[in-house]
Amino acid sequence: MSNILIIGAAGLNGIATIKALFAKTDLQDTIIAGVRSNEKAQALKTQFPDLETRIMDIEQPEALAASMQGVDKVFYITGNVFEREQHAKLVIDAAVASQSIKDFVFYSVFGAEYEAILFGRQFRFGEKYLEGSGLNWTHLRTIFFQDNLLGWADGIKQGALYLGTGEGKFAPLLVSDIGEIAANVLTSNEHKNKAYNITGPELLSGVDIANTFSEVLNTGVAHISPDNKTTLASLLDTGWPQWQAEGLVELFNLFADNHAAVVSPDGKALLGRPLTTLRQFIEQNREAFSS
Repeated sequence: MSNILIIGAAGLNGIATIKALFAKTDLQDTIIAGVRSNEKAQALKTQFPDLETRIMDIEQPEALAASMQGVDKVFYITGNVFEREQHAKLVIDAAVASQSIKDFVFYSVFGAEYEAILFGRQFRFGEKYLEGSGLNWTHLRTIFFQDNLLGWADGIKQGALYLGTGEGKFAPLLVSDIGEIAANVLTSNEHKNKAYNITGPELLSGVDIANTFSEVLNTGVAHISPDNKTTLASLLDTGWPQWQAEGLVELFNLFADNHAAVVSPDGKALLGRPLTTLRQFIEQNREAFSS
């Protein structure tokens, strides 16, 4: 039996992980959610009554270490902030200072080890710092989410998928699958000092994605790949911070050049069942994409 702390618990990946943990019929562990506010803690407690919550401020190192007392395992999901490297260092230092934490699962991104783009460099810093910390580490490197396509729903309803990935292929992944994978890793002792590349089950181009929408929704959806300037302007117009918008454009260029055209076996092995296909995701979310 372990005390498992999830930091970043109120986000999509955190909630998916908590849900998957409590879905385990043989769960013996205490699940603790680390969140930034009482409001978020209460919202999670309403959804998961057996969940323990702790208020955690990453930028208050002494209080952060104290809030980790009695924890055995940590799953750290970084926020969408420019200070990812600094935050990772503070969380890892606090985990070491707690003296109770032995295992640390780090949420990362596919290709982080190459440090080729901003997101990769940000996450790889945390990976390397964790590897030198003395803690048992596990890196879960994930790729673009199928769920992200909900942000493109308005265009899809009007018959166009504006995705600046050119003709490149990549393997989008479902968030709930990531949560289940994380839950399996956190409740096992077989993943110490390992890095896993977790992709979706199939390589898809923008045209493939648009065609799948067309088939499932029984309507015409065309893929349109805007240039970098247009994609950046669109993201900024919808409220994305400059650094994050530029990072996504970098990622799309990586996809366009087929540098992520890989289906890794790691996800299926960790999940213990086939990963969710894009078609299944669209079928499950048909209403969100239908006009």
